[in-house]
Amino acid sequence: MAVSGSIRNIGAKGADYSTQPAPPAPGNIDPVQAAQGTSASDNGKSCGTGAGPGVKGLQGKPGVAGTKGGDGKPGGQIKVNAGQMDGDYTYIAQGGDGGGGQTGGPGGVGQIGGPGGASSSHCDGGAQGAGGPGGIGGAGGDAGAGGDTGDIYITYTSGNPKFTITIQAGNPGLAANPGQGGNGGQGNPTPGQADPGAHGKTASGGKNGQIFVNGKPQPPS
Repeated sequence: MAVSGSIRNIGAKGADYSTQPAPPAPGNIDPVQAAQGTSASDNGKSCGTGAGPGVKGLQGKPGVAGTKGGDGKPGGQIKVNAGQMDGDYTYIAQGGDGGGGQTGGPGGVGQIGGPGGASSSHCDGGAQGAGGPGGIGGAGGDAGAGGDTGDIYITYTSGNPKFTITIQAGNPGLAANPGQGGNGGQGNPTPGQADPGAHGKTASGGKNGQIFVNGKPQPPS
């Protein structure tokens, strides 16, 4: 009895986050401003101890990392055992492509430098403290790996079949860009923008299986 038709084992694609918006900024340091400097004090009719500068602001919160792309699912193994085979046959084993990562979120703003210490009758007030550096940007989401493919085994005893056989591993997704660093908090001085996060990590494609017809390895057709 002749066996005809086709079998397609195609793995699903990994979840893709490359088109999603980056995570939101992490919010400000609480409290928003650092502590005030020490107050000045007089020594009789002159300034005794000068006012201290405001406390330096804390670094902003780091950005949220982007979500990793999902791995592609494997294309399953195909096994055909038949007596007679005539006609055309199509067999496909294909791994799913990996998904792309999500862009990293921005870093938070640095804490505002604390106000200078209070003045006294004979001493000036203190200078504002330095602003806190901005938070490092969030890392970009890693790429998802491509799915593997299973082997294809075809065994028959008689006939003159024509095979179209495709075996293709999944491609990796794209690694995402990092989030930008946060701005420095206002102060004396006000720092510049912080560094971005790390770029997402790349992934590898899937591994191809092999094709065997009556026990002999065959190239894809």
